[in-house]
Amino acid sequence: MRPASIATTAILLTFAADVVRAESLTLANALREALASHPLLEIAAARVDSATGQVRQSSARPNPLFVYQSENLRAWQSPAYRYWQDSDHFFYLQQTFETASKRARRQDVTRIAKDRAGLEREMTAWQIAGHVRAAYWDAAATAHVAALYRQVRDNYRETVVYHETRFREGAIAESDLMRVQLEESRLALSANSAVLDAEQAAIRLQREMGRRQFTAIEFSDPLEGDLLEGELPATNDALSQRPEMKLARKIGELAGVQTLLQQALATPNVDGVFGYKRSGSFDTLVWGVQMPLAIFNRNEGNIESSVAEQRAAAGAIRSTEALIAAEYEAVRRELTLRETQLRQSAQPLLARARENARVADAAYRLGGTDILRLLDAQRQQLDAERLFIDAWAGFRQARAHLDTVLGVMP
Repeated sequence: MRPASIATTAILLTFAADVVRAESLTLANALREALASHPLLEIAAARVDSATGQVRQSSARPNPLFVYQSENLRAWQSPAYRYWQDSDHFFYLQQTFETASKRARRQDVTRIAKDRAGLEREMTAWQIAGHVRAAYWDAAATAHVAALYRQVRDNYRETVVYHETRFREGAIAESDLMRVQLEESRLALSANSAVLDAEQAAIRLQREMGRRQFTAIEFSDPLEGDLLEGELPATNDALSQRPEMKLARKIGELAGVQTLLQQALATPNVDGVFGYKRSGSFDTLVWGVQMPLAIFNRNEGNIESSVAEQRAAAGAIRSTEALIAAEYEAVRRELTLRETQLRQSAQPLLARARENARVADAAYRLGGTDILRLLDAQRQQLDAERLFIDAWAGFRQARAHLDTVLGVMP
């Protein structure tokens, strides 16, 4: 065996050994792990906790203000100045009383903001699930391709040995043997590339799962499975389940209560004052009321801004509905087309290619055709096998995309 063939065989044997030690992983387990420990979900959970703190803070009332004030201080003239008797002393509390239900409006804003943070976490989880689904089937398909090339190369080794024997016996020309050996080298290179693609796809999957350490993976869910059964869900299912639809509506609700809060802030608060005054030898009480006069600042700018945010939120809801409807229609058509390709094209093509390769091999061994026709038939079979895997991968990806579009969560 040539050095290149020995090296190639060593690489493939190493890969095969890794598969034996590989972690068995189903899509359900991949999703479960990703949604349990992904770092992005930890960030989103922290934001929910932050919003919870804002809800608690929004219920707090204004603190009272304690004031001590001393008047008529002097350090000159006679008779001598006596601080406690000759100056006026004020001790009083000042309390702000909020008007126009400002506290209730703040609580509404922070409560809905907390709901929004929760929906943002849900949307992050939905996005992670979609990425994991897509990465899982991509990695599974590339693993199938790697296994296909590995099997084809191993099987082709028998063809090479057969031609080497016939060449030693003088039954074939050296040029025919060289063609077979060149084809083996081409398959070895393709097999190595397929192994590398499979390893890279497995790493991408684990990255989408939030892992920081990467292992070899064996995909437990079969790439080939059942095709569509029954009718697909309606668009309304996507509109009701999609997290960004819920989030868009929550943002609209938040913009509404923000407007109410800004309108309430336009109403001045009232400060009540009550305390004690000592003037000379007299002890007296002090009380009063103070309130800003809404002459120059009536919060018009903030109110106008909040109303504009309401209009923007309403537009975002309509835009999100249109986007979801378009995504659903696109994936519905893609899924139908890919199922049709599998039934009417990929499966019949593979059957014909396998039969053609079998006939070409039998004819070649009987001397009824030349080596070029045999090699061509074998390449056609390999291409058909690859197209069959790609067809199933495309169908699985489209099915996973449909789950994502519908907002399906594990």
